[in-house]
Amino acid sequence: MKKILILLVFATLLGGQAAKAQSEWNAGMGYASTTFNGVDCSSFLSTHALSGFYAGVSHEFYFSALAGLTFEPSLLFYYQSGRNSNNAKPKYIKMHYLSLPLDVKYSFELSPSMMASIFTGPVLNVGVAGNLYNKNTFVTTKDLSDSMHPLTRVNLQWNFGIAATIAQAVQIRIGYALGVSRLIPEQEVHNNTFTVGAGFLF
Repeated sequence: MKKILILLVFATLLGGQAAKAQSEWNAGMGYASTTFNGVDCSSFLSTHALSGFYAGVSHEFYFSALAGLTFEPSLLFYYQSGRNSNNAKPKYIKMHYLSLPLDVKYSFELSPSMMASIFTGPVLNVGVAGNLYNKNTFVTTKDLSDSMHPLTRVNLQWNFGIAATIAQAVQIRIGYALGVSRLIPEQEVHNNTFTVGAGFLF
């Protein structure tokens, strides 16, 4: 929790420095895939990815004194699912949550009509409406007699990605968020998320 608070304070300071600069909105959606790893992760989850979509908005702040460097917080909704093993209940594994990426992005011109960008930053995820398996529980192999464990409501990832903006109107993005905090208290299980999508600037 302390790491999450420190990162949020850092992101707030960045946003404050850019508050008087030019800004723009980006509404987008795309494909998302999540994989799981860690010493306590079940063999099934470690070999089966969940797939689905994300949708949301971002607000990009331009630093007037630093050409090409921007601060880009986003608010995204993710829904991902995967079929469980045969004859197992529930039939599908589902994950849905709100995500708050806090990216720092650097952009440069490739041509008069295209900009390229690289971005990185922390991602704060908040589970909503029940996540994997039964409401807020998650399967691991740490204890076979009691394999259902409660999920943490909040978890942290670190995001890396690239983007291309065409005609200052359409942006194509590819990202990978690496799991940092645990999905389960005292259980070494992490989630990594790959995304590819497009957005419209306005």
